Amino acid sequence: MTSVSFGGCIFSITAYPQSGVTPPAYDAKLIRQPIPSCPYGGGLVTLGTSVILEPSRTVAGNSLGVATAFTKKSSVSGSSPTTVTVQHVDPATLAILRTATIAVYLGAGNVESATVAVEADGTTVTVSGSKTGVIYGETGSGSHYTVTYPDFFTSTTPPTVAAFP
Repeated sequence: MTSVSFGGCIFSITAYPQSGVTPPAYDAKLIRQPIPSCPYGGGLVTLGTSVILEPSRTVAGNSLGVATAFTKKSSVSGSSPTTVTVQHVDPATLAILRTATIAVYLGAGNVESATVAVEADGTTVTVSGSKTGVIYGETGSGSHYTVTYPDFFTSTTPPTVAAFP
């Protein structure tokens, strides 16, 4: 999902190409739509930048916060891995309150996709997708992963990482 709605607000995540930049770079941005039902009004925050790779983007949230995830390359180097940046954004101020990175151990592979979700308990956030290589700390094995962040909006408890075929 690239949009989520709660509390009368709509939050959308998008990627804007930077103008006049070679090689291309894309800014991942979270937009709070300026609609009358949103008590905070419109707003925009840049979450990060990806070089060469247009980031895939996903967003989820509830009254505790907005969870975003996007793929990213940090360098033009062919050996630069694709990683996923996961963030907790305050829905009222659009301040980035927490940032985590999902990456293959020692850059020996890529995290190719990500989908973020808030679980039914309202506090656990999961990010899942496909990968090549081993994510540090993962259990299991395979080309897909799920990273689970307990109490994502209220703590910095480390996640668990599961891999599967």
